[in-house]
Formats: sequence, structure tokens, C-alpha cells
Amino acid sequence: MANTSNSRPLFKNRLLAALPETELNFLKPHFEPVSFPPGTILYQSGDDIRHTYFPGNGMVSLLSVTEQGQTVEVGFTGFEGMVGLPILLGQTEMPYQAMVQVKADCLRVETKPILDLFNSRGAFHDIVLRYFYVVVKQLSQTCVCNHFHTIEARLCRWLTVLRERSGDKHLTLTQEFLSHMLGVQRTSIGMIAQSMQNEGIIRYRRGKIEIVDDERLKSAACECFFIVKEEQEKFINDKNFPVMSDS
Repeated sequence: MANTSNSRPLFKNRLLAALPETELNFLKPHFEPVSFPPGTILYQSGDDIRHTYFPGNGMVSLLSVTEQGQTVEVGFTGFEGMVGLPILLGQTEMPYQAMVQVKADCLRVETKPILDLFNSRGAFHDIVLRYFYVVVKQLSQTCVCNHFHTIEARLCRWLTVLRERSGDKHLTLTQEFLSHMLGVQRTSIGMIAQSMQNEGIIRYRRGKIEIVDDERLKSAACECFFIVKEEQEKFINDKNFPVMSDS
């Protein structure tokens, strides 16, 4: 359940922070500050897209779901982006499930003003196109990761991302949940977690993981973590966003 408060300040979302004042002022009357706890489903696959979400912190996983109900994470977004991008491609249904992984404070906006601003072909249009590239890079790298990299390297990548986005060394994660995120057997997660505990990288007990050694965890992550992070940071640190539109 989302908590709402009209007194909250604007959150530090990169897409919104990069907008010129005129475009930001256009959106401000439509902002609805909301906060979601971990496990909240913002969208199921196939849901109509009625709102977009601009996280100021936290992490939202994008999950592909099979007909049998099995899930695997194909991407994630946080303060650098938005949830609901397909609406800007003319698609009214979500192609994947969007689930909050780390408590997320967001600005929720109905789709109509977002579409109106995007179709005006100003700065928001061009910034979102740049962000689309970041998402495509992430999705393609995740595909490579799921096919070629070991479960341990993928688990280390996922835990490193979650550690950075949560700012917390203590994570509430079950073997079953991790197996869904990575699309692997739960027994595999248990054996790998035990091995990582023996090596002093994590402490693991039922439903709880404590990150003991951040650097060793990161160094054990597959190359996908660093490739995606570099692309995200290029986008986040770009102060110019030169206009690509004709108008």
C-alpha cells in the first residue's frame, strides 16, 4: 500500500532534475508523492499503464513472468529513471512485472501529462530517449548475463546492486526469493550462499543476508555489473543533455 503526503519535497530523480524549469512546472501540478515498501507490485505483466513512477531512491525490479508463474529479473530502475516507459512507445500494457525491491519514495504521475510533455518534443522527449538507451543496454546485458555467467557471479552482481541501492548491509532475502530473481533452483542458491559465507563474504541465516565484505562481493560480481553501472553513470552525470529534437 502506498503512503501519500503532499508536504514532501521533490525527490532527486535524474530525469526530473534535468528538466528545464518550464517543463518541470508543467508536471508539478500532477506530482503525487508516494512511498512503497519492499515487495510492492507496481504493475503486473499485462496491466494497463495508468501512471508513471519517478523514484527518488530505492530500487524497482523489472521481472519477466512465464505462463507457469516463474519469474526472472531482466532489469531494474531507481533514481536515474522511471517506471512506465512503454507508454511513451505507444504501448498501453506493461510487458513485465514491476516490483519494489528496496523501499522507494517516488513521484507518481498520470500518463496523460507525461504523454503530452513527451509529444511536445522538448527537453523531456530528448532526455527520455537517452534513458531508453540505458534501459536497452541493461536489458541486453542481462540477457548475456543470464546465459553465460555462473550463478555465483550473478548472485554477487545482484547483491551488490541491492546493497548500493538500499545503503544497508542487512538484507531480508529468502532462498526462494533469490531463486526467482535469478531464475535458478533454490538449492543452487543455498549451496552458493553457504560457500560465500565460508569465504567470509556474507553471513547467511534463514531469510537474512549480511554483507560482510563489500569489496570482495563486488569483485566476485560478473562484468555485467560494471558495464551497466558505467552506462547509468554516464547518463546520471551528463549535465548537458543536448537537444536532439527539431523543435
